[in-house]
Amino acid sequence: MTKDILFNQQWAERVFGGELPFSFVYGGRHSAEFIGSWRREGERWTDPVTGLEVRVEFRVYDDTPGVDWTIHFTNTGMQDTPIIEKVKAVDAGDVVGKDVVLRRLNGSPCLVDDWMPFDQPVAAGQRIEFAATHGRSANVSPWFTVDWGTGGVITAIGWSGQWCAAVEHKDGRVRVEAGMQFLHTVLRPGESIRSPRILQLRWQGGDQYRAYSLFRRTMLAHIMPRLNGEVVVPPIAHLSTSFYELNDSNEQNVLSHLESTKGLGFEVFWLDAFWTGPLGFPSSMGNYGFPIERVEPRDRFPNGLRAIGAAVEKAGQKFLMWFEPERVVGGTFLAKEHPNWIFSLGNDGGGLFNLGHPEARQFMTDYLNAVIKEYKMTCLRIDYNIDPLRFWQSANAKDKQRVGLAEIRYVEGLYRMWDDILAANPKLYIDNCASGGRRIDLEAMSRAVALWRSDNTCDMTDLKAATIALAAMKNQCMSGGLNRYVPFSVVGQMGATPYLFRSGFNAGIAFCEDIRAADYPRELLRQAIAEGKRLRKYFFGDFYPLSRINVDPQDWCVLQYHRAEQGDGMVIAFCRPESPYTAWRCRLRDIEPAARYRVTVLRSYEPDPPVTLTGAELEQFKIEIEDRPGSVIVEYQKEGI
Repeated sequence: MTKDILFNQQWAERVFGGELPFSFVYGGRHSAEFIGSWRREGERWTDPVTGLEVRVEFRVYDDTPGVDWTIHFTNTGMQDTPIIEKVKAVDAGDVVGKDVVLRRLNGSPCLVDDWMPFDQPVAAGQRIEFAATHGRSANVSPWFTVDWGTGGVITAIGWSGQWCAAVEHKDGRVRVEAGMQFLHTVLRPGESIRSPRILQLRWQGGDQYRAYSLFRRTMLAHIMPRLNGEVVVPPIAHLSTSFYELNDSNEQNVLSHLESTKGLGFEVFWLDAFWTGPLGFPSSMGNYGFPIERVEPRDRFPNGLRAIGAAVEKAGQKFLMWFEPERVVGGTFLAKEHPNWIFSLGNDGGGLFNLGHPEARQFMTDYLNAVIKEYKMTCLRIDYNIDPLRFWQSANAKDKQRVGLAEIRYVEGLYRMWDDILAANPKLYIDNCASGGRRIDLEAMSRAVALWRSDNTCDMTDLKAATIALAAMKNQCMSGGLNRYVPFSVVGQMGATPYLFRSGFNAGIAFCEDIRAADYPRELLRQAIAEGKRLRKYFFGDFYPLSRINVDPQDWCVLQYHRAEQGDGMVIAFCRPESPYTAWRCRLRDIEPAARYRVTVLRSYEPDPPVTLTGAELEQFKIEIEDRPGSVIVEYQKEGI
């Protein structure tokens, strides 16, 4: 990996020392025309006439490949600046050959193929533009790769708002651009704004999957959130009343779900949206504030939500609880008591809670800190079921000289709130939900884990076997796509059989099935959870999809996780319900042909007797699955390590 680190370091030294990897338009002129004449001190440029300061905050990693930067603009002058617009946080080109492919993922707009990978050839002279929709940063994926055969660049955008991007192939070069889509503003004296955050990783050679593995290492080392110095992984969580009692959730039935989880190995007990009062979800969104007791629906939870948190703690589990602080329904506490804190387009006071308003942000931070402590929460689940762009655009229309500022302050406020909550609660982590995975971007993922990466598995509410089986294929597809960039993410799955449980397990699982029935196969689920805990270590490894990634019921989905330093890994293979094939000949990655490996096959949760194979034999391992659907896990360990 040393050569990859050096390659990225050399790129950063070259571009930040010369042709800068960002651009903007200032007073109608492109930055390339004038920034060379500005006063430069380190990574800070200042216009001697207007006092506009442009500062680059960047890191060049020295243990994994990658360069990470954000642009800051500050008016140090005494007058309003000229218009700042068309800020491209990345605007960088590379020399390429004739064949260029843009490799992307679907985002998470709640479709059956959320996070599925797809490719777009970029012909010479062609420009491909794409952007977030409705202000949702991951309706369209903000993670993408440009591959020119002899190398490429991975780009991750960190902006939990309305970003835009483009890839252009022209004159033997490919250029990647990304920034805010709507920005046209002056800065008042002393005022500052920031750009989206950018992480890029460049690689040499023709192996895109090696590049993804390098990127995952950088994400794990530098981006993913940590607790006590350890990367936060998705827990093995039970969703209690979700999919079942819903808005009829009460103390009795919530605790009955908790009782049913005893002895099975669950790590987290999950109380979702339906605790909210007095009208449940979504009508009570905006009923937050002090005293916190007035937020609790005491008709359903007579002892308050603290009693649930205490019971979860006594049961030896961690407690996850759901909140949606950014959506306000008309007539709720916030709509009536703090209308100046709401972006509202109607007459009822409902709308988007303005995290860009310092007093509003502090109020919500204080409230969430209070309930975290009162309810003994270890995971704060933040949902976000509102499209913000129309509210920001309404603010833009009020002052044509300040377009984009409301969005910037909102996004900055979101990050400030999350950072302040995490600082005040050092044993807490945040679940990043936004109508599913619609806010899985670089900045959000640096602060939170994604425990609900798509809302498309919510159709399991019909509790039909066919829908649960379809959710399994969706989960396989989402892991096969998103795991290229984001090491861990999960969403709902039901079923204790190996095929179903393994489909939903991705270092953790959001397990949705009601397990209270006397005839529920508890021992099977206990075995599934024990297997998940044992296999969790492999998800920290390099990731290789060995099959096509899709939701075709006739296909197989085969994924490999490999830990180079430990010389071990696993292959997890899924034979789907309509597949005509009974076997899959693997082509494993990173196996040493001359080495010897101890190999264990698990068709059920009970392993077959281990065998010893040469690396050459393991590389071409044949997986056989008779069941439709069915799954097999192949674990391997290099001997002598």
